[in-house]
Amino acid sequence: MAEGGAAPVYLCYKDFPTEFVLFKLVGTTPEAFEKYSLDLARENGVDPSSTHFERLDGMTRQQVEDLMRELGLITGENEREVLIDIGELGLP
Repeated sequence: MAEGGAAPVYLCYKDFPTEFVLFKLVGTTPEAFEKYSLDLARENGVDPSSTHFERLDGMTRQQVEDLMRELGLITGENEREVLIDIGELGLP
């Protein structure tokens, strides 16, 4: 974890089928997490080339929302829940 800083925040998403998760990373370094996650994806038959990790360090709540809309991850069906999740990340 970054010294004296908040836990890194990530957006992880798959191209197809479109799935995503927002989370704060606690207990390991971002580099170790990214390597382990890609290895785990390969071991479980998930194509790592279609799995993306976006570090959201330094982004505001609005920037994260804009990014997710641009990626097509926020839809009419999930908008309310996703905006609540973004709000709970503690971003400015």
